Amino acid sequence: MTMRQRIASWADWGALLGAVVVVASLGALLVMGEATVWIEAAGGLGVVLLVLPVLLNPGRARAALLGRRARYGGNALVATVALVAVVGLLNYLGVRHPLRWDVTAERQFSLSEQTLQIIESLSEPVHVTLFFTPGHFNRQQADDLIQEYALRSRHLTYEFVDPDLEPRRAMEFQVGRDGTIVFQRGERREFCFGAQEQDLTSALLKVTGDRAKGVYFLTGHQERGIDGADEIGFSQVAGVLGTENYAVETLNLAVTDTVPADLDVLVIADPRRPLSDDERDRLRSFIDQGVSVLAMIEPGGDDPLGGLLAEYGVALTDDLVIDPARSFFGDIAAPLVDGYTYHQITKDLTGISSFFPTARSITLVEPPPEGWAAQLLASSSPSSWAETRYTATDVARDDDEAAGPIGLMAAVEPTTTEAGKGRLVVLGDADFVSDSVLTAVRGSIANLDLFMNAVGWLAEEDALISIRPKQSEVREVVLTPPQARAIIYSNVLFVPLIVLAAGGLVWWRRR
Repeated sequence: MTMRQRIASWADWGALLGAVVVVASLGALLVMGEATVWIEAAGGLGVVLLVLPVLLNPGRARAALLGRRARYGGNALVATVALVAVVGLLNYLGVRHPLRWDVTAERQFSLSEQTLQIIESLSEPVHVTLFFTPGHFNRQQADDLIQEYALRSRHLTYEFVDPDLEPRRAMEFQVGRDGTIVFQRGERREFCFGAQEQDLTSALLKVTGDRAKGVYFLTGHQERGIDGADEIGFSQVAGVLGTENYAVETLNLAVTDTVPADLDVLVIADPRRPLSDDERDRLRSFIDQGVSVLAMIEPGGDDPLGGLLAEYGVALTDDLVIDPARSFFGDIAAPLVDGYTYHQITKDLTGISSFFPTARSITLVEPPPEGWAAQLLASSSPSSWAETRYTATDVARDDDEAAGPIGLMAAVEPTTTEAGKGRLVVLGDADFVSDSVLTAVRGSIANLDLFMNAVGWLAEEDALISIRPKQSEVREVVLTPPQARAIIYSNVLFVPLIVLAAGGLVWWRRR
């Protein structure tokens, strides 16, 4: 074979490669919607490879175009072009109008109903700028998640920016950390440093909300602190409230008789000293003016609120809930709850356990106070009881002690149409969301979700009810030895034999 013939042969193969490159370039152009430098370069190279055989051997090309084979080849070419066009159109439609299905059992890749509600309610443009280098460990997760957000609303757009390649953009947004996500609505910006659904939704709420709801913690009676100075404090809860678009402050009723403008929920976390008469009067006035109250009263003495909660339909008893059958890791003074009364607070907690270490009982006042409706949300098991002599060394139920189920949590709301009344949630325990408990359980139970859901309901912000991370379940396929051998033999032996037999049959018929 002469050098010219070799070049012609290589040119034929190059023409085939050129056709593939041209088709791929056209497909990329349809999908991306714009001609990038790489698409143009690839398309030009493909055209050169296609034309090269014609330039090297014009006579052969003329014969090929005018001969019988050309007619059949032309039909094949038309069919190929039509197929490519259909595939390209389908890809174009798939990019412009994507459809996704989450077939995982836990719906790991689906947005929560709360998030969907927030996204679909957008009425103003929100642009999300994601500052990620290509090698960032969270980039793919952030990309998959933000696509889901953008698909749900035409008002939400996004772009990825490599801070190393575009330092000016990073400086413009004052971004100094790889993996920063910036939500922007008009002149307002909100920064996000996580790639979980809860992180993005929280940032979206902050940038679109007119005002952060105020959650104040009562002080002045040796309540649990939020500064992290004590392991039984609420510093972790305060941090989560901040990420959920709440403004966290403290309030002393002894020094103010005016409702702060941004006070929506007042948390009373285990006061060890009783409130004065004036403080209780101010608390009543606050509730009448629309302030909601989350009261967590530990056992150990009389009611520090002086019977105030009974005026709204909930009574506290000086006792300790004991549950030998359903308790957290065998601690009979830590009743475990995995069944809840249906309520806005508990509707998404089905099948998720919570526990209440050292809790006093919650009972409903009968008849209920006029204008108020109370409902028990969580109770201990039927094997429990309300121990009134809990200081004794030998704990056992006496005949005069209430038998289970014992109420642990209640919700109260006004029944009248009169505007301005606040809601109440009462728990007989404050330890269930203390720093020490939350650190020990590390999200494996619903204590924090229960607290956050209660705050969301009290603030009358259903969209702010906590978005829980989806729990993945490991599913294994266990094969018996015969099943494993069958799979191995079918793939290693039978399939190759079938292919060889088919090839032999074709050879025999064509020989």
